[in-house]
Amino acid sequence: MLAKRGKLEFPWADTPPPGEAREVAPGLFWARLPLPFRLNHVNVWLLEEDDGWTVIDTGCATPEIIAAWEALLAGPMRGRPVRRVVATHGHVDHIGLSGWMVSRFDADYVGTFAEWMWARVSHMHDVPGSNDAHHSYLVRNGFDDAVAQKLVKSRHRFIDLSSPIPGWITEIRDGETIRLGGRSWRVIVTRGHAFEHASFLDEEANILIAGDHLLPKITPVIAVYEMMPKADPLGDYLESFPSFSDVRPDALVLPSHGTPYRGISERILELREHHDKRLAATVEFLRTPRVPLDLSKSMFPHIEGPDNMGFALGETLAHVNHLVRLGAVADVSAGSGTALYQALR
Repeated sequence: MLAKRGKLEFPWADTPPPGEAREVAPGLFWARLPLPFRLNHVNVWLLEEDDGWTVIDTGCATPEIIAAWEALLAGPMRGRPVRRVVATHGHVDHIGLSGWMVSRFDADYVGTFAEWMWARVSHMHDVPGSNDAHHSYLVRNGFDDAVAQKLVKSRHRFIDLSSPIPGWITEIRDGETIRLGGRSWRVIVTRGHAFEHASFLDEEANILIAGDHLLPKITPVIAVYEMMPKADPLGDYLESFPSFSDVRPDALVLPSHGTPYRGISERILELREHHDKRLAATVEFLRTPRVPLDLSKSMFPHIEGPDNMGFALGETLAHVNHLVRLGAVADVSAGSGTALYQALR
């Protein structure tokens, strides 16, 4: 059933239940896993091989997701082994069960080097200096000491949503061609949502596995983190769009959240316009000097609770840092312990 939203087209109005899969192209199947977050699902892609399966992304380590995988393995995947696990990027909802699956099937683990390193570092409890860096980042940007300490501790629950990350990887790089499911896919590596996010384009079949980079109804999280507090991920994201210029306008786009769609050019335009509006709003909010946490509350007025405000802070700083890079905003904290930003024009 074809549905439309503006100029986007959605070939399927419903989604496969957990443990079931839908064939979206010959030998390419869509499965959906339940997530324990506000964003309550992740799409994974199953590609049939001569000797088993390739799995793109895995979800995180929860009993519900493991049960869904057991149903998939015994049902649509017909008990055949997983030969290759591919990661679009290193966030926990995409790689949390990679180690479990690689160990279970002695499968190859494929992804970009930076995302493998990100996953290994961000899902360890004892990375030297990480807690102090996170705490300092939160306090500098407006959280009080006690709340910052709680946020540092609460991060561990995300760490526990991952099985051990595989200790090795088969690296893929931008522009390479990889064979998956009897198809040739061009690897498109972009920055913004992640450091080396991988999408996969089958030019012959006109299919793009887009991961989190080009979602149909929501914008991917573009955030600044404590390990790179001066980074400009929003600039990276906006500069990534030409990487998809060779994708035909009627390509079937397979996203990690939401449903498959057609209309990539229109969606990229929507994403550009969204961030242009958010950048303009940020400048307006900074007509008077603001601490980043206070600015976050203006930019995300419906967000409540310190954990959610921590995520909002990262997205706010992405817009602030991009405006600093453009010369539209300046850090006017003058060496004080708390960051303070103001618009320059």
